[in-house]
Amino acid sequence: MAKMKLSEGGFSLIAEGTHTFKVTKVDDSKYEDFGKLEVTLQTASGATHIERFGLTKQTGEVNEGALKAWSYFARTCLNNYEADEIDTQDIVGCYITATVKHEEFESNKEKGKMLKSARLNDYAVAVGFGSDKSEETTEDESGDADLDDFLND
Repeated sequence: MAKMKLSEGGFSLIAEGTHTFKVTKVDDSKYEDFGKLEVTLQTASGATHIERFGLTKQTGEVNEGALKAWSYFARTCLNNYEADEIDTQDIVGCYITATVKHEEFESNKEKGKMLKSARLNDYAVAVGFGSDKSEETTEDESGDADLDDFLND
């Protein structure tokens, strides 16, 4: 038998503020049939967030707003604002900086129950996690560099 430490808690939202994310996965399995994409993002500390893009309306028409949001997101990830077309998997491994804001909304399933979600906006190009000052710093209180931070990159 092996002893194993369990996690501290369940699901938690990424803190509000500016964070750098790495695109770790793009699930396009529902794109052809339903026009849906899910992009999994991860912070330097390992926290994850899923961005969802519904590119087709229920009527089958193109959702222009979602297509513009996806296009800007993908172009920012690739740092290529001239791109006309990409493979959805091209952004896996790319980094992006975004501002996280929490929004409250009423549950569709339970009337009166308020839920919270994290919304990303103000996308910017990032090169690795080094540009994320909100989550990891490379200097301790004395101002000396922490070698562990350099070795983990």
